Amino acid sequence: MDRVTIFGAGHVGATTAFYLAISAGLEIAMVDIEAGKARGLAMDIEQALPFTGSSSHIEGGPDYGLVEGSDLVVVTAGFARMPGMSRTDLTQRNAPIISDICREVAKKAPEAVLLVVTNPLDEMTYVAWQASGFEHSRVMGMAGVLDTSRFVYFLHRLAGLEPRDVNTMVLGSHGDEMAPLVDWSKAADRPLSEVLEADALAGVVQRTRDGGAEIVGHLGAGSAYYAPAVSISTMALAILGDTGRVLPVSAYLSGQYGVEGIFLGVPAALGREGVREILELPLSEQELAGLQDAASRVSRRVSGLGADRR
Repeated sequence: MDRVTIFGAGHVGATTAFYLAISAGLEIAMVDIEAGKARGLAMDIEQALPFTGSSSHIEGGPDYGLVEGSDLVVVTAGFARMPGMSRTDLTQRNAPIISDICREVAKKAPEAVLLVVTNPLDEMTYVAWQASGFEHSRVMGMAGVLDTSRFVYFLHRLAGLEPRDVNTMVLGSHGDEMAPLVDWSKAADRPLSEVLEADALAGVVQRTRDGGAEIVGHLGAGSAYYAPAVSISTMALAILGDTGRVLPVSAYLSGQYGVEGIFLGVPAALGREGVREILELPLSEQELAGLQDAASRVSRRVSGLGADRR
């Protein structure tokens, strides 16, 4: 039975544990500094399983030892971005947390694949790679699957396109620097640019970029967790199942799309070894420019993170 450890028993981590537990037979551990919370949620999730037919087993606690033997490690721990906090501020707060976790993972689960969810996503994935010393193919970040899911949602809600008819992908960085593939994408085998008016398509793109903030605004406190949890789990199941499924993930680039030395959202085939292959899609000039612009911004931000590899 495969073992998955999730660092962080907040809404995203716990919902991911629940979704994975009912989707496959797994050993799942939740690690959180709030020991009672991690243990209580683990019990609650496992008590939900008897009527689902799942054989999963879930445990929780504060002990890093729970990560031993893990095939996949999901990192959701860290601070959320607060009003008035810059991306740099958030990086400085979360980088030490991610570093500490990933150093322990390297000691106790040296064969694991690392899946980072903590924001700022591309920067924290870079920090995880640095701290773990893992091959870059075994480190990746989750954002593109979530952004793509939101893009499809708004194409349906605002433009009336049926999700089953849409083949699309959102690349780039999470947030304002995401790069929806509006030229490459198709609806019922027709380019989106032919199906939708330019203004309508631009509106969908903007709502997608603002999707997370919009949910935060409605909630008043906290942020989205159902859609992130399903997005994480979609990646996790592709990795553990060794399926080769192509998904948009934050992966290390070594020249693909004219980008090198950073983690950025690109299409990648996933399997037990992590990122099997990065696919280079035939992007339009506009799409490639958007992706490279996101890359240049991420590159500037990670340049101050250091280059020490453990």
